[in-house]
Amino acid sequence: MEQPKVTAVIFEGGQARTSLDKAIRDVRIQVVLDTLSKLAQASEVDRVLLATNNEILADKAAQFAEVDFDSNNRQFHFGVRLRELIVKHCLENVIYMGGAAAPLMASCEFDEIALTLKTSRNVVIVNNVQSADLVAFTPARAIDEIELPENDNTLGNLLRGIGMRRVLLPNSGRVNFDLDTPVDISILGMHPDCGARALEAINSLDWPKGKLQQAMNILKQGSSEIAVVGRVGPSVIQYINSNMVHRMRVYSEERGMKALGREQRGEVVSLIGYMVENLGPGKFFEYLSRVCDLAFIDTRVIFAHLNKQVSDWDRFQSDLGRFELIHDEWVREFTQCAWESPIPVVLGGHSLVAAGLWVLAEMVVREEREAFGYRRNTFTMPRW
Repeated sequence: MEQPKVTAVIFEGGQARTSLDKAIRDVRIQVVLDTLSKLAQASEVDRVLLATNNEILADKAAQFAEVDFDSNNRQFHFGVRLRELIVKHCLENVIYMGGAAAPLMASCEFDEIALTLKTSRNVVIVNNVQSADLVAFTPARAIDEIELPENDNTLGNLLRGIGMRRVLLPNSGRVNFDLDTPVDISILGMHPDCGARALEAINSLDWPKGKLQQAMNILKQGSSEIAVVGRVGPSVIQYINSNMVHRMRVYSEERGMKALGREQRGEVVSLIGYMVENLGPGKFFEYLSRVCDLAFIDTRVIFAHLNKQVSDWDRFQSDLGRFELIHDEWVREFTQCAWESPIPVVLGGHSLVAAGLWVLAEMVVREEREAFGYRRNTFTMPRW
């Protein structure tokens, strides 16, 4: 009996309104092309399909994939569009990915996912329990059994909710890493497994990268004091504690604030937000510099606590430290104080204090392993 075919489906689209949006879009195009190239080399992936409204990407991607170009100006709905593709192209098994998802995964890893789909039934494979952006499932027509989601983050849990067996990809920074913000793009450009097309695009940017390089230098040292603030998950801290000897000062709060609707309803409450609000940004970063050598901060929690509707432009310029380009006066002051802090402070979103930091730590461990010829980490004995 012939095994069902596996189709990799990538979504990439959206509109670029500002010069910064265009720079991010140009990098994402190259990231998608790198991913399509890897999928085309994966022997267990039978078909590669790109869904996009970007004419430039559609033209360049034709050498690697079938392109389903959406020229309509209709309002985008993720679930409706995915089901449309499944029905239109008679898909049997699906590996769905967002265009910026898992840019560090290798062809052999896509092969393993595809093989699992071919040898299993009623299975959904995800790269993240709470907010997946890589979801593989069989059969594809299970999409008809769920309420079609507006975004991809809930797809895996909806499929699990109808009784499909959930399979988690091996947990790592690389598997969870995606590109939500400029700082994520900068981290990708530092990684030795960054795709050639993406690397060329990232190297052409004039974005400041000094803070990330300073952060890497400190991560390579022993016994540093490192603060991580925001929607911090336990896995990244566990990885650092298992592979490094740093003292971690972790303050995790408001995980799931988007998925639970807390941000939308104005319910976000942050102790760090209260501190910044009452001390002022200058005094906050002065105190922070007294207790650690390096800080990674998820600023979105602080902004939401203050009920600030910060534009993409201001958030992304804040991540880059280009405070002089920020329109909001308070965000500009906050960013300047962070940038001028006595210690390196890296600003970003949820991805920074989760997979971003994890990927940086993996890079340090990888360098160390290559330099010393063995892996210095910690394992937990199985139960007897």
